[in-house]
Amino acid sequence: MFYVPKKALYKTISRRKFLELGGGTAVALGAGSLAVGLGSVITKHPVHAASSMDAKWRQYEGSKLVFMSENTPPSFAIRDNIKSFYDLTGIEVEILTDGLPTVQQKVGIDLRSGQADYQLNYVQDKPIGSPFADFYADLNQFSMDDTLPLDPQGYGDNVWFENYLDACGVYYERGPIRAFPYDCAVSCTFYRQDLFEKLTKDFEADYGYRLEFSDDTTYKNMVDFAAFFKMMHERDSSIPYGYGQHHGSFGWTTQLDIQRHMYAQNQWLDFDVDDTLGSRNPGPSNWGDAQSVKSMEGYKALADVSHPDNLTNGTLELNTVYAAGGVAMQIQYHEFAASIEDPEQSVAAGGKTAYAMGPKGEQSWNVATSNVVNATNCGIGGIGINADASMDLQRAAFIFASWACSHETQLMVLKGVGGTPTRKTVLELPEVKAARNRPTSMPNALTFEAVYDKGIHSPNMVLGPKLPKASEYHEIVRVGTQQCISGELSAQEACESIGDELNAMHGV
Repeated sequence: MFYVPKKALYKTISRRKFLELGGGTAVALGAGSLAVGLGSVITKHPVHAASSMDAKWRQYEGSKLVFMSENTPPSFAIRDNIKSFYDLTGIEVEILTDGLPTVQQKVGIDLRSGQADYQLNYVQDKPIGSPFADFYADLNQFSMDDTLPLDPQGYGDNVWFENYLDACGVYYERGPIRAFPYDCAVSCTFYRQDLFEKLTKDFEADYGYRLEFSDDTTYKNMVDFAAFFKMMHERDSSIPYGYGQHHGSFGWTTQLDIQRHMYAQNQWLDFDVDDTLGSRNPGPSNWGDAQSVKSMEGYKALADVSHPDNLTNGTLELNTVYAAGGVAMQIQYHEFAASIEDPEQSVAAGGKTAYAMGPKGEQSWNVATSNVVNATNCGIGGIGINADASMDLQRAAFIFASWACSHETQLMVLKGVGGTPTRKTVLELPEVKAARNRPTSMPNALTFEAVYDKGIHSPNMVLGPKLPKASEYHEIVRVGTQQCISGELSAQEACESIGDELNAMHGV
């Protein structure tokens, strides 16, 4: 989601070989980029279902597209190698990248204006997809059109990892698909295995059990771990703090962090709605109930023994702190493994970091039942098409979206800059399976057991909520949570405040 690559490696494939593969997948052909202006004009070469694959790829030769995207590994990799797509199709694509809050703002202005200056959008599921779902074309109309160069694997739910298509493509109703999964950021635990092993005797002497992380590690254990490291840091500043939370000024950052923690305890949700679909009218909020207060108390307890810059460290900042040796644990998004395993960027590289599922909920923090899980959440970034673009430009945009989300393109990104695949077939390749073990040329693959084998599957994965007023929701949760952490409000006061504001926002 935020990793800026320093270098990339790419495999070359001939155009003839590409077409032999079925035309639905591609890898990079050399470096370079093409820039085009907004307000593009299309040149169409009509084809029919029986046309050659070459003709289908080139039917919009001469058209120009603009893709507004978050600064993610796939976007950097594809932008640097966009000439391969141009050589295949004759379609020029300008890829503009920025931080997610800025992308959210720019995309929102363009969508609401009807200008369609950005024919292609990076559709991050909650911040962009939820408020703007109605502005995106239904991709079903293209994915079954055999006058287009369709991916031989198809686009159904079965080709993507569990929940991915639902997360970025489905909003409020079944049927329309608003985006294809393009990249993903799934949470898991990064921890300094070297320090855990070095300090376990000291920890065991104080707490009566070993300093080690497993699928059975609970959030209460995390409080113990963090408190121990904080104590050791105060004695010896060369030892890092134990843990850091995600906060900062961007509401979604805090919301994701507290959501994951709350869900681990009794699979608690903000609203009693289908988390996959979301809701335009979610009804009364669960914030302020006894379980939310109990969970918030646990979250505050962990904050009290965490890194002192808790309230200012967003996702990127926290990862930087971890890479610099400032904390021994972080719950982070798996695409960041590439930066952590880079010895030029990280003191935690070289086998010092291990990757595990998120902590399990703490049974003693549950009000009623003991339904605890190793909670995982995510941001699934999709590619969506602006419905206000001309139909010809929409079709040309679909060709790009299909190519960018294909098996071969995703493999190229994984091998080059540490992307995070969304198609299942990528993980089935022998070279990707081998990359799960050190030494590896695909460092993000070190997280795949925690993320793909375990984390993304029910009941561990929490998606939502998807709401039309997603930005307002994220900000309400951010403010209330940070007021509790800072000591301005008690856990009960913070939860009740969040609940009251959410109910007022939805007219409850």
